[in-house]
Amino acid sequence: MKKILLLVLLFFNLLQGSDADVIESKIVMNMLQAISNNSRVSIHTDSKRIKAILKNDKVEFLNTCEDADVIILEKNKNKNLCKNTPVLTLKYDLLKVYPNSVASFFWQKGRPNIVFIEPRLKEQKIVISGEFQDFIEENIW
Repeated sequence: MKKILLLVLLFFNLLQGSDADVIESKIVMNMLQAISNNSRVSIHTDSKRIKAILKNDKVEFLNTCEDADVIILEKNKNKNLCKNTPVLTLKYDLLKVYPNSVASFFWQKGRPNIVFIEPRLKEQKIVISGEFQDFIEENIW
């Protein structure tokens, strides 16, 4: 009986994890399309997780950032990474590290959070659609 209960719990745990990935992939994809203003987006990323959850025909992964529409960063590695390309960070703290970061998607207390930084959007000449207007902020907290 304990084995069956354990299997049922593991099954539901796997389902919950995949739901979070589906939610994250949809949100990040919408953010990428809003930032790049394209339906098909070429990105450069340091995140294996993003590469795994964004496998679809609307995303092209590039090995370098030079030709990318958007860079997605999860780690604080290279601060001089293609300064003219907008960056979407996966940790809020990275907004302070990368001056060309225009947005962040991160999980906090089990909830997805979206932030766009208005002065940086203007600097990159990016206009965000109405669905993300509530997530635009004047500065980084």
